Amino acid sequence: MIVDRYSKTIYNLALNFFGNREDAEDVTQDIFLKIFNNMDKFREEKNFNSWLLTISKNYCIDYWRKYKKGVKRVELDDNLIKQDTTPEDIAIKNYDAVTLRQKISILDPDLRLLLIMRDIQEFSYQDIADNLNLPLGTIKSRINRARIKLAKTILKEGDSYGV
Repeated sequence: MIVDRYSKTIYNLALNFFGNREDAEDVTQDIFLKIFNNMDKFREEKNFNSWLLTISKNYCIDYWRKYKKGVKRVELDDNLIKQDTTPEDIAIKNYDAVTLRQKISILDPDLRLLLIMRDIQEFSYQDIADNLNLPLGTIKSRINRARIKLAKTILKEGDSYGV
């Protein structure tokens, strides 16, 4: 039941964090193993969704630090392409998506995760704060910091995204 309910959320978080399906699948499986092995540590007075996302966030960061630091692998996401677009639109969208994912992958893992949750997965600021057990102001300032760093990275390399 837990896997059915949360697998898509955790997989999408991992996919956006790592930028490739192989790592996202591996990490998603590892996260569910970690959840099942630590179910006895969950306190019922806590929010389960928050506990699950905290484990997911921490595991993604730990995995990246241990195995992927310095590795820049980006894969196109088929969901980024709509059927009614022209070949030129598809090429531009793919270039932008690949370039943006590369830029996001440069961010510190904590900032990257918050940016993914807010701007890609479209969590509200309050949902992020609630799920990660952090003050709303902290979430807003960290996301702002991530956006500023991302913009500086984009501008530094001469890309024009209107930032």
